[in-house]
Amino acid sequence: MTKRLVPTWPFPAYVFIPGVNPHPKKVGGHMEGQPDPVAPQIDLTHPEKSEFLRYSLDLYNHGYYWESHVYFEALWNAHGRTGSVADLLKGMIKLGAAGVKILIHQPQNARDHLVRAKELFESVMNAEGSNFLGFELKQIIANMDEVLDSQESCPKVSPSWE
Repeated sequence: MTKRLVPTWPFPAYVFIPGVNPHPKKVGGHMEGQPDPVAPQIDLTHPEKSEFLRYSLDLYNHGYYWESHVYFEALWNAHGRTGSVADLLKGMIKLGAAGVKILIHQPQNARDHLVRAKELFESVMNAEGSNFLGFELKQIIANMDEVLDSQESCPKVSPSWE
């Protein structure tokens, strides 16, 4: 069982799977009528204090891939979409997108997202080192290599401050 990082923030009513249940933003969806989340920037000296980041990881690690994508995208926007922090977050967005493709049995599309996520994580690791904001990039990349071979699920992401 994966530990919750922000247990006080509730999970959505269901994991969105295209073609199986309502799109979260559409009629009957679990985010119907709600604005897209807006994230504050992560305090780079204490990323573990970002409840928004922690909740995004909770969503991802518990299989709410589409929902995690929305929250990681809000953080990505907060960080201006460029630079190492933004690339790390974009890698997480790509992992969420890969998770959705795995759920709907589109292995080639999942693989494309996984490959791009790996490229982003490698770029961040080359620029910032193996441990960036508590993310053990070398380990995440190694886990991704296993997933690329099996494509049965997405790799869990557990920062060192978890």
